[in-house]
Amino acid sequence: MDGTQDTGMRQRQIGREGEKKSQMFGSMEQSVDNADHTPGDHTTIAHVHAGFFSCQSVVLIVVVAVAVTALIVILLPSPIKPKAFSIPDPPEFVGALAPNKKLQRAKRLFEGVIQGPESMDQHKGVIYTGTANGNIMKLTGDELEYFTSFGKEPCGGQENEHTCGRPLGIRINENGTMFAIDAYRGLFQVDTKTGDTATLVSAGAPIEKKAPKFLNDLDVQKDGIIYFTDSSYRWQRRENRYAALEGGECGRLLWYNPVTRKAKVLLKNLHFPNGVQLSPQQDYLLVSETSRARILKYNLKGPRSGKVETFAENLPGLPDNIRRSQGGGYWVGIASVRSSKFSLYDFMTTRPWLRSIFTKLFDAETMMKFLPQYGLVIELDEDGQIIQSLHDPTGEVVPSVSEVHESTTGQLYLGSYHSPFIARLDL
Repeated sequence: MDGTQDTGMRQRQIGREGEKKSQMFGSMEQSVDNADHTPGDHTTIAHVHAGFFSCQSVVLIVVVAVAVTALIVILLPSPIKPKAFSIPDPPEFVGALAPNKKLQRAKRLFEGVIQGPESMDQHKGVIYTGTANGNIMKLTGDELEYFTSFGKEPCGGQENEHTCGRPLGIRINENGTMFAIDAYRGLFQVDTKTGDTATLVSAGAPIEKKAPKFLNDLDVQKDGIIYFTDSSYRWQRRENRYAALEGGECGRLLWYNPVTRKAKVLLKNLHFPNGVQLSPQQDYLLVSETSRARILKYNLKGPRSGKVETFAENLPGLPDNIRRSQGGGYWVGIASVRSSKFSLYDFMTTRPWLRSIFTKLFDAETMMKFLPQYGLVIELDEDGQIIQSLHDPTGEVVPSVSEVHESTTGQLYLGSYHSPFIARLDL
């Protein structure tokens, strides 16, 4: 055999071996491909391990994140020093408290033009009310105009309240003299004819060693003595959620003597004292203790003079201002309703730790979103019993009420510390 034949035979042998290898690897690829598509087995071992470790990682990350968040919440200082307290379970809405939709018949006035008209009073057909931008406005028929203010610019927003001022309680006597409380500025006397203003009590001046920080409401005796509340000597009005949730006894009932021009403390260690109202005979004074859902009675005359008793307890919500009704009783605005089904406020009263966390997580404006949208007004008789109630169960028209002013023409004007309108209801 010559060299040429030997070379040809070797090439043909290599070619046959190559074909065998090609067939072998092709068969292997096909078997692998078939294995990948076997029913019920769509994942390779490598993929299983990758997915397993991926799920473990996600769970671990979530656990660590929750732990870190919890640690931060625990270590963060709370803005309040919560005290444990309890109030009776909310009353059932039955009888005089049976739900209705009477408040939904109310008409909104000056909607979007006025903000937070909490308190109001009337003189010669003109209604005066204080607003969130520090002004006292005058309502004459369908017209709204500026009357006076006690603060200074800048105004707008809670960050400017302490300089701009926030008028709250307003009273006008038969002579047309207005007495008004500004939460930050003090107690003022205003001539409704000229607008001339005089400061009776400055909020910065200590009253028995403590300067008031949250002046709220007032009423005036015939002899000129003024009773007024300092809801807290610890918190300002813009921090009112903290004042309510802390549960402390930082509130006081004060009085001002026009003869001595001095203010003194009548009652101390109160829980968010708010609305003030003298009885028709001026023999006792009512004070709403908002955070305790009750109204106190301070006797001014008779054998129990100087004594305090409970006038109305376990109210269906947190009471704000109190005003006399034409029927001889008292209208009470309910700032926030307490539901017998579940009340977040009641739930937190016996859990100070929860109130501490709550105030760490949410600012004042966010807390507002937790308030139930339910408008409620109650009327009490002279013995403190509820004789009727007006409701807006969905808060569609009136989401909450701070004060009720009953006009001589048989209309209820409803104020609110945060609503952008005044509501008027024809009785």
